[in-house]
Amino acid sequence: MTGIEECLAEAMAIPGAQGATLVDIQGGLPIAAAGGDDLTDAAEDAAGTSDLLRAVLASPVLSSAWTGDDIEEVTVAGSAGYHLLLLIGTSVDATLCLHVRLDRRRGNLALARHRLRAVVRALAER
Repeated sequence: MTGIEECLAEAMAIPGAQGATLVDIQGGLPIAAAGGDDLTDAAEDAAGTSDLLRAVLASPVLSSAWTGDDIEEVTVAGSAGYHLLLLIGTSVDATLCLHVRLDRRRGNLALARHRLRAVVRALAER
């Protein structure tokens, strides 16, 4: 995987993936998107994802635990599925995030997290 489109295609190949958006956290704008539906707007997705991540990263309690761990990902669970928000880089210098929506019935959260880490590594190398 070398390009952004290839990385998004790899994310969409995960069973249950419904959409993937590469988000500029600082600006709240989508860089690229794949999948989705008529109800999901990439700009609204990016803005909401950015707001959530900025709130998490600004919280001293959440942004670094007493062990010194940095945030790598945030998972939001809903009744129909999951939102996986994976930071590209560390929480200190992260400006990009991969947001993947996963269907709860068709997807496997553990498998998705495992495969998305490879996608994030590929994006970080770009």
